[in-house]
Amino acid sequence: MKPTVEDQLQGTCRILETVVAPCVVDPLARTILDGLIANLRMLTGALPAVAGFLRHDNQATVDLLAALRGSLHGDLAANLDQALTEPDPNAVDPTALDARNHQLRDLLAQAVCSEGLTSEQHRAIVQHMTERASRVPMRYVATAPSLAPVAKT
Repeated sequence: MKPTVEDQLQGTCRILETVVAPCVVDPLARTILDGLIANLRMLTGALPAVAGFLRHDNQATVDLLAALRGSLHGDLAANLDQALTEPDPNAVDPTALDARNHQLRDLLAQAVCSEGLTSEQHRAIVQHMTERASRVPMRYVATAPSLAPVAKT
């Protein structure tokens, strides 16, 4: 489909940089605008990787939760059992992949607080979270404040 989402985002950045930015003289507003442009550029590059990241993260989280299952009890164990039997969402449906990711991450957050986890299970959780953080396709892009434009005399 043309224009692609990436094309649209790039075009928006180009307009913001060439038309809007030269008109923004307030340093705070310019810093905010620069941050928004940087964020749009980050989204442009990250968008194609999101579905793959979610599929991988969902499977890795399911594997971890299954490994933790024996140490979990009560409602959490029952909710986990139910979640682990649910089929994977459609691999090309980002909304379904994201919903599944939220469900699994919520269960993991609850499991982390369980008292029956072993030190080995805690290490597995830390390893999982470290690996996940290294793979996240969307990362905050910090921008430095822009210099105020110099008035021409």
